[in-house]
Amino acid sequence: VHLKLPDTFSVPAMLELPDRATLLVEADHAGRAASINLAQMVMARLLTQMPAGRVKFTLFDPVGLGQSFAGFMHLADHDESLVGSRIWTESEHMEQRLSDLTEHMETVIQKYLRNEYATIDQYNAQAGELAEPIRFLVVADFPTGFEQESLRRLASIATTGPRCGVYTIILRDTRTPLPPNSRMEEVIARSVHLLHKNGTFTWNDAVLKRFPLHIDPPAGEKILTALMDKVGKAAKEAKRVEVPFQSIAPPNDQFWSLSSKSDLRVPVGKCGATRLQSLRLGIGVAQHALVAGKTGSGKSNFMHTIVTNMSMWYGPDEVEFYLVDFKKGVEFKAYATSQLPHARAIAVESDREFGLSVLQRVDAELTRRGTMFRDAGAQEISMFRDRTGQKLPRTILLIDEFQEFFSEDDKLAQEASALLDRLVRQGRAFGIHIILGSQTIGGSSGLARSTLGQIAVRVALQCTEADSQMILGDNNSAARLLTRPGEAVYNDAGGLVEANSPFQIAFLPDAQREGYLEQIQKLSHSQNIAPPTPIVFEGNSAAIIRKNDRIMTLLQQSTYPPAASSVPAYIGEPVAIKDPTAVPFRRQSGANVLMVGQQEESAIAIFASMIASLAAQQKPGDAIFYLLDGSPADSRYFGLLEKVIATLPHETKVIPWRDTADAINALAAQLKTRQANEEHAAPAIYLLIFGLQRYRILRHQEDDFSFSKSDEESKPKPDKQFAELLSEGPTLGIHNIIWADTPITLERTFDRGTMRQFDHRILFQMSASDSSNLIDSPLANRLGAHRALLYSEEQGTFEKCRPYEVPDETWLQFLTARLKNRT
Repeated sequence: VHLKLPDTFSVPAMLELPDRATLLVEADHAGRAASINLAQMVMARLLTQMPAGRVKFTLFDPVGLGQSFAGFMHLADHDESLVGSRIWTESEHMEQRLSDLTEHMETVIQKYLRNEYATIDQYNAQAGELAEPIRFLVVADFPTGFEQESLRRLASIATTGPRCGVYTIILRDTRTPLPPNSRMEEVIARSVHLLHKNGTFTWNDAVLKRFPLHIDPPAGEKILTALMDKVGKAAKEAKRVEVPFQSIAPPNDQFWSLSSKSDLRVPVGKCGATRLQSLRLGIGVAQHALVAGKTGSGKSNFMHTIVTNMSMWYGPDEVEFYLVDFKKGVEFKAYATSQLPHARAIAVESDREFGLSVLQRVDAELTRRGTMFRDAGAQEISMFRDRTGQKLPRTILLIDEFQEFFSEDDKLAQEASALLDRLVRQGRAFGIHIILGSQTIGGSSGLARSTLGQIAVRVALQCTEADSQMILGDNNSAARLLTRPGEAVYNDAGGLVEANSPFQIAFLPDAQREGYLEQIQKLSHSQNIAPPTPIVFEGNSAAIIRKNDRIMTLLQQSTYPPAASSVPAYIGEPVAIKDPTAVPFRRQSGANVLMVGQQEESAIAIFASMIASLAAQQKPGDAIFYLLDGSPADSRYFGLLEKVIATLPHETKVIPWRDTADAINALAAQLKTRQANEEHAAPAIYLLIFGLQRYRILRHQEDDFSFSKSDEESKPKPDKQFAELLSEGPTLGIHNIIWADTPITLERTFDRGTMRQFDHRILFQMSASDSSNLIDSPLANRLGAHRALLYSEEQGTFEKCRPYEVPDETWLQFLTARLKNRT
């Protein structure tokens, strides 16, 4: 069949990816506007015809100062990487962007293509979610702003770029002569070359120049703005790249299949189209890791990937974790909730003091292992395991936002720096490895550069150029080119450029992580593994009194313990790895407790825990409780302390507000009787005053020096009797436990001499000046929610703690049941 073609017809003139997508347009001043329109039209079509987010532009406009491509900056409202953050106009900035593009090409060739793929298109076909976007360098008014080095880089991009998915759209101003050695012939040879003459564009091609060329007009400004908004939204949605965690997780039959005898190696993501990226510790100089990435870069997900996948590949007898999180979040709480058998300590929203105690615990483990290795004649962990047959696990200390240690220039920061340095330098031989994470490494003055220099493994996520050079090395700013969450550079040679390995971290959703942790827990139970109970610090909530082993052990006993000279009253969990925080009650001067601060909930919780502690350790005949409850009637905790008192089998007296004077008088009489008869072994009496601000009758009154006194005036004064109870009562077993809302209440109630009768002071958050007045230190100013500071006047010590939670009905019923039948 013979078809007759029409006399005239048209076919599309196209740029062809990947072979013929580079465009060079030459025009004089008269054709500049038409050239800009042509570039805008091509750019818009690239954005709309390629999948969302798969085209990125680097824009140079040295003459127009950005006006030539201003409409495309609407893309930056959704994703700055689509247009390189801004339009570049200065020579030095343009040269830096050209350097970024050539560096990107080096990475693509050396890490992705190698000799396996001819072009980026072949690689992308295999890479799936890790496919590399196509990049276009768009240059207006070339060669304005180009120096010799820039010209060299441009020629390199034009020559090698297409293989790497990097193309150029160059608008040359023919009025500006080309510099010598411009290497423009290399650009021309690889470009679709158009010339603007007499108001039209023609092909600079031996064959195509015979055909007329009609350029489509660009979209109008309103249409372009709407189009960029739509493209930007779609690109932002498509930007999320997720490597499935199951692609790096072990099959069910390979859980706990690896040995840590020689080293630790765990997959953490995907490098290129087919290779996995692993975190490897314990081999050569790769003993510890430093991780940095700005907010939203995927650093927390990376930490979870390490912990979860390592717990799946290695058993609890091969790896153990100490996890410390200084962020205001609950990243590591899942490992406490799921009872991860590998965990030895888990800190959620940790305080610096607790972090330091974790360092001290790991340092003690290092010392213990040193003794074990010396006795076995072993120099490192694999030799020790060979000689003894013991499966000594490797220890991972993971600290997120480790710079919190150095937020203040104090003794704690100095001790933390010294311990970290010791662990980094000596941990290798004993199988102790440190992983430090931070949003930024800049300004980490507390941790010596020599210590950071000992950490060979570096993982840089999205961060600034300065941070990239801080974590990777002075001449290694590769992380500045990272554009999406989870994209990272792995380097195990102390930051040397040649060791850079870009990869995508596997994404581990919370629900999936919980499922894997549940599998680990079931496996642990099936193998009858009973690891030590981890130390858990949850700084985002109040402490739980049921987790106080000492109180629970006391309450589980059927008999009361023998009488002791010192009875500890527990108030909360320490912000350190140590025994629960307690106030010791001894029969000595000053054995009273003063609690100050407006945190009513914490105050009433401490009262309740102290009452339970004292009642659990003293027989009903050995302790008597007086309660003056100043809680206002509209308080949510009104009547709670009466419920706590009601659980006790001991003698108790709840004093109505109107009977305060009589109660103080009765206690004063009891004190005089004990003084007269020297009753040092009489039952302990605990006077509990909750809300001192409501008891004006106890406030210190000025002395009246008149010579004649009426009967009313000669009556005992409650304020005088109260002051005497504070000063003389403790040596005879009468102790006072008081809460006041503000320091002003104390000033109105006590004189200076009386204030000295409180050896134990519990402060909640308050101003630095109030804190200094009460304990000669501003430390209480730094307390946050669920925190208290215990000060001992006698010992001159400070101890931060988390007060126990307010008791619920279940706890009160348990307390009643346990105390009721004891003997």
